[in-house]
Amino acid sequence: MINLTNIISVVGQWDYVGVSGVSSMHGILAPGTNKVIFIGRVEKETQVKLNGKYAYSTEYDLDTNTIRPLSVRTNTFCSAGSYLPNGTLINLGGAEATQGVPSGYNKIRSFTPCDDGSCDWVESEISLVANRWYPTVEQLADGTLFIIAGSVKGVYVNNETVNVPSFETYPPSPQGVVQFDFLVETLPYNLYPMVHLLPDKNLFILANTRAIIFDTNTWSIKNRLPDIPGVPRNYPLTGASVLLPLSPENDWNPEILVCGGANKLNRNASGDHTCGRIKPLSDSPTWEMDTMPFGRVMPDMTLLANGELMILNGCNQGTAGFTKCSDPTLTPVIYDYTRKIGSRFKKMQPSYIPRMYHSIGFTVPSGQVLVSGSNPNRKPLIDGPYPTEYRVELFSPTYMFTGNPRPLIVNAPGSVSYGQNFVINIITYRKKPKIKANILNSGFVSHSTHMSQRLVWLTAKLVSVGKVKLTAPPAGGVAPPGPYLLFIVEDGVPSKAVWIKVGLEEKHG
Repeated sequence: MINLTNIISVVGQWDYVGVSGVSSMHGILAPGTNKVIFIGRVEKETQVKLNGKYAYSTEYDLDTNTIRPLSVRTNTFCSAGSYLPNGTLINLGGAEATQGVPSGYNKIRSFTPCDDGSCDWVESEISLVANRWYPTVEQLADGTLFIIAGSVKGVYVNNETVNVPSFETYPPSPQGVVQFDFLVETLPYNLYPMVHLLPDKNLFILANTRAIIFDTNTWSIKNRLPDIPGVPRNYPLTGASVLLPLSPENDWNPEILVCGGANKLNRNASGDHTCGRIKPLSDSPTWEMDTMPFGRVMPDMTLLANGELMILNGCNQGTAGFTKCSDPTLTPVIYDYTRKIGSRFKKMQPSYIPRMYHSIGFTVPSGQVLVSGSNPNRKPLIDGPYPTEYRVELFSPTYMFTGNPRPLIVNAPGSVSYGQNFVINIITYRKKPKIKANILNSGFVSHSTHMSQRLVWLTAKLVSVGKVKLTAPPAGGVAPPGPYLLFIVEDGVPSKAVWIKVGLEEKHG
């Protein structure tokens, strides 16, 4: 007889848990709650209405697996977002006016999470200086949002007539919008560029195959890194990137991982198998290349509660864009960044739901991975091989099936300052457990871009039974000020998370 418990302890488990109500091409956690915000686009129809009209955003309750329609007043299609230090969600950019809904190209929207059903999207009186479709947002070390790139209208491939080679910030800074010629050099594959804040407070930026370190004091290129070998990695030959977990054990030395993409610009393209890994702040940065078990274009790369990485979604033939991809890659893989090259990937249980263009996946407070979306069609479709997908899944990683109880965080402070030592109360299953702790920002997720995603390991010491002393990150370059999920990991098994705000709110608090 097959022992299902033994199987899921090796490959994990998928569960279909609810519906998103909208085509969830964007997603982000609502800090301080157990809820997710889905954002779609203006379409002919969705599964939910508000005041008699179709809604294009929903609040998904992870406790009840129910949705509440939200109101967005401008077109959010192919937009971007992040958090402010106080936990407010920001969504910005978008697309053209359609179906009576105004253009969202330069719009800024905010959402202050709540538990009583009263919160909703608010359109800011402030607008972006530039119109931006397919921009990227990254939190800076002081909590300011860095907004980069895009095009002035929707295109399959970016070009000089629609390109937006500039950046700006929110809240706006005195310099306004700044020309950035790197986004001219990297045409045509530079929409949703890969941007990651480094511990030295500068930015790693990759577009097409080119990578740089961008100085956030002088707003200029500080260093040009080697080109990543292989295919371009940005839309529509879409790959994905992640800042690997930061740790005090190696003095917060960062590493960037970039995986997947497509090898040419047509429907018969093959998904790229390669991953490149680089230490951008080393004396001699070089790309270390590795190979995934599958080719994958449009992957999502989400950091898990135990510090591992899950690569999921996408397909193995074609490119990003409407009706341009087939051969869905249903099997996720786990990437263990601590292992030697050649032994880092492990296949997990496949899903039965294709997650193609406009899919998302990210870690939620339970330690599971929420997976939603897939709308590779210009108009909503309810049938066909790749219909508009509203089903929401949760993937439970193998650490939820070890046979050992998960540790429990009994209480923790709601906020801590940089470098602060603080004590939390926990329950463990062993008397002398091996305890680790991390904080995680799952990011604003859209189009394989996990904006501001980061996991930071904390110094942790068991001081007595049920009490652990933790040390907060030292500065905003390691962890920008704002909300994070706090996980305790006992012998490789993570707890459920609690929300904690990290860092002095020097601005916008």
